[in-house]
Amino acid sequence: MMLNKTLLTPGRLFLIRLKNNGKEQFRVWNSVLDWTVWLYLVIPGLVIFGGLYRELWQRLPEWAIDVPWTSLYPIVIFVLMAFGRIRTYVEEADRLFLLQRPRWLQMLKRYGMFYSFLKQALVLLIPFAILLPFLIKAEGMEWEHIGAAYLYAWLYGMFISMVFHQLKNIARGWRQWLLQVVTLIVLAAAYLVPMLMLSPGSSDFIPAWIGMSFVFLLSLFVCLRTGIHYEAEVRSERNARLSSTEFLMSRIVPSKPIVKVKRPLLFRRSQRLFGETDAGTLLAEMRLKAFLRSMMPLRVWIGFLFVTSYASTLVSPPAAFALLIGFLIIGVSWLRMQWEQWYAEEFVAQFPWKGDSVKRAIRLSRFWLLLPHLSIWSGLAGYRWAGLWAIVPAAVVCGLIWWGISRSEVVMRLREKEKESA
Repeated sequence: MMLNKTLLTPGRLFLIRLKNNGKEQFRVWNSVLDWTVWLYLVIPGLVIFGGLYRELWQRLPEWAIDVPWTSLYPIVIFVLMAFGRIRTYVEEADRLFLLQRPRWLQMLKRYGMFYSFLKQALVLLIPFAILLPFLIKAEGMEWEHIGAAYLYAWLYGMFISMVFHQLKNIARGWRQWLLQVVTLIVLAAAYLVPMLMLSPGSSDFIPAWIGMSFVFLLSLFVCLRTGIHYEAEVRSERNARLSSTEFLMSRIVPSKPIVKVKRPLLFRRSQRLFGETDAGTLLAEMRLKAFLRSMMPLRVWIGFLFVTSYASTLVSPPAAFALLIGFLIIGVSWLRMQWEQWYAEEFVAQFPWKGDSVKRAIRLSRFWLLLPHLSIWSGLAGYRWAGLWAIVPAAVVCGLIWWGISRSEVVMRLREKEKESA
């Protein structure tokens, strides 16, 4: 009897690792959420949120009536679904023992999948519960329609998690990133189109239900039948286990990028961008190449372009030209902060750059980084003002104005330098 109680099985091993992971996550979050934080921030915040939530059920504010909640909530739900992941609880030490027992690794994967699906169901309950008063009182949705939308979101979220879990075993590096981006766009369209066009309670939504159920069952069968890709599983599990620690430490300790010796995707031959050979131009070239090769600032910069361009289409044509100035100020400010962060890197800071060279590099790189954005903003404003024929003239005129502003700044710097020397 004692031997049976201590006998280790795949299910018992999964429970042990699940318990250890829970203790580890509790210690990580407990280091930040101590009793003072709970007493002064968390508990008062929960009480205030509970009171506001109760008031929403009693009486909605006027602004909530005009918000298109049926078009907004599927986007919020999909963003949460995109962050879902499958935990397999495969560890590095399994190389010594469990690789000789593939059945144990397969059972660990199955237990981890079903646990991940259950956790995803609980996570999706939170946004649906928060949006309930808006969906019911402002949009007039029925409880069964909301329940159908929740089940569909849960089903689709599990499908997304399985798809991205399998993609980790297909490619590496930029190919994997590109494949994930394309897959995410396709999955977003496949989810948002029926949710935005059809009501979850209508009969037209039934084909989407049937198709999604078939695709989910097929993908579940494939995911359960495929073997364990050990290296990919260990890497994915390690990232999931350390995600909380990295999130908390990123707010405290500034992270430094890992130096990777490999050929970049852009400017693979390190060709020159400008004809001048002065130090300021060379520093500007370094900044432009580093900016375009690094995915984090490039994604922020592209996202800023999409958001501001969309905002330009929501206002009147004169206001679009006024917003252009505001967008330009925001872009200049952000590029300045990004410059300071990049200029403080060890590789750049080791060179004795002069003050005039640094200022020229800032102006030159800022001009070229903002020129595409400015052309698109001005082209959109011109199109809304006078039609298609005004796109190119508006972009050219604003580009020339931006060149004049950058050039006048250079002239002012030269005059200041001449006054100082005199």
